[in-house]
Amino acid sequence: MKMTNLTFRTAVFSLFAGSILSLAVSCKKDKEIVTIQPLQSAPISSALFLNGFFTITTPGAGSYEYGTVFQVTKNGKITRLACKMPTAGSYRVTLWDTAANPKTPLAQATITQPGNGVLTYGTITPVNVTTTGTYLVSIWSNTNWFEIRPIVAGPLPYPITSGDIVLKSYQWVGTPQSPIKYPTNVDNSYIAGMADVEFQAN
Repeated sequence: MKMTNLTFRTAVFSLFAGSILSLAVSCKKDKEIVTIQPLQSAPISSALFLNGFFTITTPGAGSYEYGTVFQVTKNGKITRLACKMPTAGSYRVTLWDTAANPKTPLAQATITQPGNGVLTYGTITPVNVTTTGTYLVSIWSNTNWFEIRPIVAGPLPYPITSGDIVLKSYQWVGTPQSPIKYPTNVDNSYIAGMADVEFQAN
């Protein structure tokens, strides 16, 4: 059978279009969508300083290790530690696993805060955290601290949620700077500090 020029051109175009469609489908199947979650910077400070439900004062000084117990609602990692203190200076911030025994730091940073009340970050090797864990971020200082209490008298309204971070309680211990000591005293009437974290969900 003799093929006309029109029939031949139609056959070639169909073959070419089919090849392109097959390639497109193949590329679509091979394409992997990767979603990078945003960093959640200073969720503890954000929860307490920005919502207007708390009074914030800067009382006298003392040598303490103190901070906030928290959980995460998504698996992820703590990428940096942070501090926000009333007085400029050098501060040691520590991340703990509350379930570990003995209590040893998961991460630690010495942070030089350049000004009064300036939120400042310190670099660490990122630490994986999970929704089944409970963590504490603490700060050691012998200077003034921010003291945060509810405007209406009574305990803090735990749990307090900020992004994917859930604040559970506040813990403290009177101690010299060395050796480091895990805060064991619980007080739900106020929070002092401020020690904080940067979190990135998976």
